[in-house]
Amino acid sequence: MPITQVQAEHQRLTILIALNESPDYGANTSMLSDILAQFALGCSQDQLKTLLNWLEQNGYVSLERLTENTWIAKITRSGIDVAEGVSVVPGIKRPGPRSAL
Repeated sequence: MPITQVQAEHQRLTILIALNESPDYGANTSMLSDILAQFALGCSQDQLKTLLNWLEQNGYVSLERLTENTWIAKITRSGIDVAEGVSVVPGIKRPGPRSAL
């Protein structure tokens, strides 16, 4: 498996866990970028948008696009199931039993 695919699976999981642990189940792109960088999963803004679009298209987040570079992501019920390991889906790493940020 190519390293870029492994990295994208980890990045998607990290985004979902961060959103799930947020008090309002959401975060903006700047916050998500900082969280990914904290776990050595940093990416460009374009890559982050691609990850968020993928998550939205698959029903794991909803996106509010405030400006070209500022988006608000909110986790959906399906996204919570993935973040908590209840659902296992291709393209997102399965969390460990006690995975937390």
